[in-house]
Amino acid sequence: MAAPQLKEAEESIYDLLAHIRRRPGLYIGDPELTRLQSFIIGYECGLGRGGLMPRHEEPEFHGFHDWIARRLGYYESTSGWYKMIRERCVSEREAFDRFYELLDEFRAARGEDASS
Repeated sequence: MAAPQLKEAEESIYDLLAHIRRRPGLYIGDPELTRLQSFIIGYECGLGRGGLMPRHEEPEFHGFHDWIARRLGYYESTSGWYKMIRERCVSEREAFDRFYELLDEFRAARGEDASS
Protein backbone atom coordinates (compact mmCIF):
# COMPACT_ATOMS: atom_id res chain seq x y z
CA MET A 1 0.00 0.00 0.00
CA ALA A 2 1.42 3.36 -1.03
CA ALA A 3 1.83 6.19 1.43
CA PRO A 4 -0.89 8.83 1.13
CA GLN A 5 -0.02 11.87 -0.92
CA LEU A 6 -0.01 15.01 1.19
CA LYS A 7 -1.21 18.27 -0.26
CA GLU A 8 0.69 21.45 0.58
CA ALA A 9 -1.13 23.89 2.90
CA GLU A 10 -2.24 27.17 1.34
CA GLU A 11 -0.62 29.32 4.02
CA SER A 12 2.87 29.10 5.45
CA ILE A 13 3.64 29.17 9.15
CA TYR A 14 4.70 32.79 8.64
CA ASP A 15 1.27 33.67 7.24
CA LEU A 16 -0.36 32.12 10.28
CA LEU A 17 2.01 33.85 12.70
CA ALA A 18 1.24 37.19 11.04
CA HIS A 19 -2.50 36.64 11.66
CA ILE A 20 -1.83 35.76 15.30
CA ARG A 21 0.41 38.80 15.76
CA ARG A 22 -2.34 41.12 14.53
CA ARG A 23 -5.16 39.49 16.53
CA PRO A 24 -3.80 37.12 19.18
CA GLY A 25 -7.10 37.01 21.08
CA LEU A 26 -8.83 35.47 18.09
CA TYR A 27 -6.38 32.57 17.90
CA ILE A 28 -4.80 31.99 21.30
CA GLY A 29 -6.65 34.15 23.81
CA ASP A 30 -4.09 36.00 25.87
CA PRO A 31 -0.87 36.95 24.05
CA GLU A 32 1.42 34.52 25.85
CA LEU A 33 4.35 32.56 24.46
CA THR A 34 3.13 29.31 26.04
CA ARG A 35 -0.20 29.64 24.25
CA LEU A 36 1.52 30.48 20.98
CA GLN A 37 3.83 27.49 21.19
CA SER A 38 0.90 25.18 21.98
CA PHE A 39 -1.04 26.59 19.04
CA ILE A 40 1.88 26.02 16.66
CA ILE A 41 2.27 22.41 17.82
CA GLY A 42 -1.47 21.80 17.40
CA TYR A 43 -1.44 23.44 13.98
CA GLU A 44 1.44 21.27 12.78
CA CYS A 45 -0.26 18.12 14.11
CA GLY A 46 -3.55 19.15 12.54
CA LEU A 47 -1.96 19.60 9.13
CA GLY A 48 -0.81 16.00 9.05
CA ARG A 49 -4.10 14.66 10.32
CA GLY A 50 -5.84 16.66 7.62
CA GLY A 51 -3.65 15.24 4.86
CA LEU A 52 -1.63 18.43 4.50
CA MET A 53 2.03 19.27 4.82
CA PRO A 54 3.44 22.67 5.72
CA ARG A 55 3.90 25.02 2.78
CA HIS A 56 7.57 25.41 1.95
CA GLU A 57 8.83 28.72 3.21
CA GLU A 58 12.12 30.56 3.32
CA PRO A 59 13.76 30.71 5.67
CA GLU A 60 12.56 27.37 6.95
CA PHE A 61 10.92 27.86 10.34
CA HIS A 62 12.71 24.81 11.77
CA GLY A 63 15.96 26.75 11.38
CA PHE A 64 14.62 29.14 14.01
CA HIS A 65 15.72 26.78 16.83
CA ASP A 66 19.40 26.92 15.93
CA TRP A 67 19.27 30.61 15.10
CA ILE A 68 17.70 31.42 18.48
CA ALA A 69 20.37 29.38 20.25
CA ARG A 70 23.14 31.35 18.55
CA ARG A 71 21.35 34.69 18.93
CA LEU A 72 20.69 34.22 22.66
CA GLY A 73 24.06 32.67 23.43
CA TYR A 74 23.07 29.06 24.04
CA TYR A 75 25.50 26.25 23.36
CA GLU A 76 22.88 24.16 21.54
CA SER A 77 19.23 24.35 20.51
CA THR A 78 17.91 21.11 22.00
CA SER A 79 15.65 22.92 24.45
CA GLY A 80 13.84 24.60 21.53
CA TRP A 81 13.06 28.20 20.74
CA TYR A 82 10.23 28.39 23.26
CA LYS A 83 12.31 27.55 26.33
CA MET A 84 15.25 29.68 25.25
CA ILE A 85 13.09 32.76 24.75
CA ARG A 86 10.99 32.14 27.86
CA GLU A 87 14.05 31.82 30.09
CA ARG A 88 15.16 35.31 29.08
CA CYS A 89 11.85 37.05 29.81
CA VAL A 90 10.09 37.90 33.06
CA SER A 91 6.55 37.40 31.79
CA GLU A 92 4.60 35.46 29.21
CA ARG A 93 3.58 38.70 27.49
CA GLU A 94 7.19 39.90 27.29
CA ALA A 95 8.17 36.51 25.85
CA PHE A 96 5.35 36.71 23.28
CA ASP A 97 6.52 40.14 22.13
CA ARG A 98 10.16 39.03 22.15
CA PHE A 99 9.30 36.02 19.99
CA TYR A 100 7.99 38.31 17.26
CA GLU A 101 10.99 40.64 17.52
CA LEU A 102 13.33 37.67 17.14
CA LEU A 103 11.23 36.18 14.33
CA ASP A 104 11.53 39.47 12.43
CA GLU A 105 15.31 39.43 12.97
CA PHE A 106 15.54 35.80 11.86
CA ARG A 107 13.69 36.48 8.64
CA ALA A 108 15.54 39.73 7.92
CA ALA A 109 18.91 38.04 8.49
CA ARG A 110 17.97 35.62 5.73
CA GLY A 111 16.65 38.25 3.33
CA GLU A 112 12.97 37.52 3.92
CA ASP A 113 10.40 40.30 4.21
CA ALA A 114 9.21 39.93 7.80
CA SER A 115 6.22 42.25 7.32
CA SER A 116 4.21 39.71 5.34
